[in-house]
Amino acid sequence: MRIILIGGGVVGSSLAEQLLRDGHTLSLVEQDAKLCQLIGEKLDLQIINGSGSSPDILHLAGIQDANMVLAVTPNNEVNLITCAIAAQFDVPRRIARLRGNEFSETGGLIDLARLGVTSVIHPEEALVDQIIQYIETPGAIESANFEQGRILMRGYQITEEMELTGKTPREIREAITPNVVLFAALVRRGEGMIPDGDTRFEAGDIVYTLFPRESMPRFLSLVGQEHKQNRKIIITGDSFSTLELIRQLDKTEHHVTLVDPSIEHAEKVAEVLDSVEVLHGDCTDADLLRELNVDTASFFVSASDEPDYNMLSALLAKAEGAKEVIAIAPESRHEKLFRSIGIDHVVNPRSITAREILENISRGHIGAVVKLSNVDIEAIRFTVEEDCDVAGMSVKKMARKLKKGSIIGVIVRSETMILPDGETVLETGDHVIMITRHKNLPTIGKLFKPKSGKKN
Repeated sequence: MRIILIGGGVVGSSLAEQLLRDGHTLSLVEQDAKLCQLIGEKLDLQIINGSGSSPDILHLAGIQDANMVLAVTPNNEVNLITCAIAAQFDVPRRIARLRGNEFSETGGLIDLARLGVTSVIHPEEALVDQIIQYIETPGAIESANFEQGRILMRGYQITEEMELTGKTPREIREAITPNVVLFAALVRRGEGMIPDGDTRFEAGDIVYTLFPRESMPRFLSLVGQEHKQNRKIIITGDSFSTLELIRQLDKTEHHVTLVDPSIEHAEKVAEVLDSVEVLHGDCTDADLLRELNVDTASFFVSASDEPDYNMLSALLAKAEGAKEVIAIAPESRHEKLFRSIGIDHVVNPRSITAREILENISRGHIGAVVKLSNVDIEAIRFTVEEDCDVAGMSVKKMARKLKKGSIIGVIVRSETMILPDGETVLETGDHVIMITRHKNLPTIGKLFKPKSGKKN
């Protein structure tokens, strides 16, 4: 597929790297000359220095032959103009990254399709979804959702106290029937592996599981967590993401307190959501955190637009006893450092946006492919097309075509999660979640590639 990518920041460069890996032909347009040079040193693609809102620049990038335009700059206006121009060149797919609530809360007054947009990515919504994933499953060290949140993948570090310690996947599956949980991958002493039914879990292992949402209560009991709906959650920040997060949590039974550094923003939230406790204050003040009894909080979330404030307030909240803390940080360079000094989750909105766009593009990935604990094991979703090689094939027969280090994890069929056995037959329309080593992706991709040449 020929794709034109507008914007070479963290979102754009992340997308470029993955799209090139997937074999697409790519042109990138970026206004910052220094950034163009940096990307050119790392990636082999056509790079054009200029604005995506310029017809001449888009023509140089090959818009007349493009199958897709991805407009992912931080500027809504540039992204919309790019899509409008692309529509006039009959580019089939035109995806725009749109920030803020201008286009998400208009009540249908603005028809984005008439502006040339075929799909919209709202970064704040993707960010809020990631935070809620951690709140839903306390203690998780990594998380991702498939199938619009119906299928969950979670990573946990095993401790001595957990129910699954010392047991095998086969023993656990027998004990929790009819609940469905797949143990997809395991990291032991830094080495990744795909466990079989007889692998025995040890304390210190990091285990990755796939399970349907309805199995969540039983899964949480396996990892020593309660399935509670009334947790105490303290949120601080004055961003649009903060408001979106509170709106989502307001639909639950959790007790939510917002500590807002901005008196104007605090008043706005209090007017919109009268069931949420709203305070004006600064969470870098340890005395305020003590007054809030932060030591009784299940979660402390720092979601302002100021990274320094987020990090400092999260560290103070952890030091004062908050059970689990989440901080928003737009850069990924220091994530390991932040985690090492006590922050449980560092959420990078730009990386999350890139993952969301990749999911939108192909429906074959969960984000930018879930890479498990920096080891060479990934989770990827494929759709069984009518004329691909695996349509109508049994799992047993397909397994013979897979290279070592790949397994068919689960099949999602009509919103039902199936743990397949050898006799299970893949049907057209099935979504198959594969667990594999990266080197095996080309082989798997060929099995799912439609003979007609369509892409997943």
